[in-house]
Amino acid sequence: MTPTLRPAQHADAHALATLSTQLGYPADPATLAARLAVLLAAPEQHFVCVVEAQGQVRGWIHGFVRPLLESATCVEVGGLVVAEDCRGQGLGAQLLAACEQWAATRGIAEVTVRCAEHRAAAHRFYRQQGYSHIKNQLTFRKAVPASP
Repeated sequence: MTPTLRPAQHADAHALATLSTQLGYPADPATLAARLAVLLAAPEQHFVCVVEAQGQVRGWIHGFVRPLLESATCVEVGGLVVAEDCRGQGLGAQLLAACEQWAATRGIAEVTVRCAEHRAAAHRFYRQQGYSHIKNQLTFRKAVPASP
């Protein structure tokens, strides 16, 4: 059966959570379902697509519009994962191309991807898809308590 791309649906949450865990970002289905609901409610700002083969979700991509003051608006890939047993079959390239097309239909001329330093195979994949390594950076995070 030929893999097909389609928009993510609420019912995909369990499969998306499983794939997110394979990527190294464990998420239980309920938590991921709540996050997915937010993204699906803002389709003008978020693109969430799955690739399905033989009735199973085998990969997903999330892209979002990132307007900045200091540079042109771009679409950033928030996450891209293909099931471990399906890698190397072109599914990631299909998902990435779909996100690029989504950006183009919005008049956005650039797609950005951030990729962890240790993911050498992913670095090769993005280069093969025409992406250029533009800089190294550190990521900082701070937990902020909720306001009363």
